[in-house]
Amino acid sequence: MSAKSRVYNALLATGIPGREDAYPINKSPAPPFFVYTVESAGAFVADGTVYASLPRFHVELFEKVSDRTTEALVRDAILALGCVPDETGIWSESEFCHIEQYDFTYHNREE
Repeated sequence: MSAKSRVYNALLATGIPGREDAYPINKSPAPPFFVYTVESAGAFVADGTVYASLPRFHVELFEKVSDRTTEALVRDAILALGCVPDETGIWSESEFCHIEQYDFTYHNREE
């Protein structure tokens, strides 16, 4: 299973709806929901050999208001993958909602 599939499935297991990139205009569900992107796919390279591909994920959790319980579901799902997210919360005037952002690098230690 790909890193993208593992991350997406872990996020969906929270019970919060979501999808990759974005919802079509005026087609998003009512908050809370998430969207995620793969920001980059860096690599761990040493001595001219690529030892691991390290995709960097960006997840945005859209909420009517900040809800620590819902945010903990997403954070715990990311932590269960063995990743430690950087978190940032913002208020979006254009979306009229709170957006909790999680940025993390995924590395499957089993591969």
